Amino acid sequence: MLYERSEDYRPLFWLQGYPVYVNTLVVFLNILGFVATALAVSVLGLGVIDWISLSGYRALHGEIWRLVTYITFEPTPPNALAFIFAMGFLFNFGRQVEEFVGRKVYAQLYIALVIIPSILFCFVGLVWPQEPYLGGYGTIFGVFVAFATIYPGVQINIWFVNLTAKWWVYVLLAALSVAYVAYHDLIGLGGLWCDAAIGYGGMRLIGAGRGMTWLTDWLEERRTERLARERNFKIVQERKATESIDAILEKISKHGVGSLDARERATLEQARTNLLKRDQR
Repeated sequence: MLYERSEDYRPLFWLQGYPVYVNTLVVFLNILGFVATALAVSVLGLGVIDWISLSGYRALHGEIWRLVTYITFEPTPPNALAFIFAMGFLFNFGRQVEEFVGRKVYAQLYIALVIIPSILFCFVGLVWPQEPYLGGYGTIFGVFVAFATIYPGVQINIWFVNLTAKWWVYVLLAALSVAYVAYHDLIGLGGLWCDAAIGYGGMRLIGAGRGMTWLTDWLEERRTERLARERNFKIVQERKATESIDAILEKISKHGVGSLDARERATLEQARTNLLKRDQR
């Protein structure tokens, strides 16, 4: 696979000679959060999951840590396997997204994937009671969507099925959406689609693929057309002024200065003033 590396693709710091990038740190924090949650559940019970999951109503009433902690993964045996798979997704595809966009944009993307859905759910919580929500998988899916937006035609083999990145997004989005609908989990469904939209929209905004460059191109075309119209108008005006002066000078040569009327005298005086200004420059 060919990559276009950003000039901002640099390590955050070095650890015993090894570079630590933003994505490396994100993967480490996810693993640390999973382990810490598992240890807390083993000591304090399943009430820990309710304490860290997202509830718009509770977040609006002071429990603001939920806006971030909700991306933690529930430490159950089936989820442990899914968590390992998710970390592989994040490590591989997140690294390539960061390599393309740079560490600053990648950090902004990941923060947006965490914060924007939680804020939206808080607004929803004002009018509609919500079940506690854990959204770690949606966040990682958003990173994968960002990768597929940059490299839509890259072939990816998952579970011995070889599809392009774009089609894997379609397949995973459809399968996960059906699963959420089957369990009537509208919050999970909304979080999934919200993260997918952020991953896609974020890359389009920076011009990845056929991103928002169409807007800047359109604005530049309009600016070029406007400047061309102004230049043409100026040329036409100067041509008309030149023709007018030529006619006045011809009239003077034939009939003398006394034959000029007030308008022609004013035009001639204005032309003389403009010529003096041009010579002073």
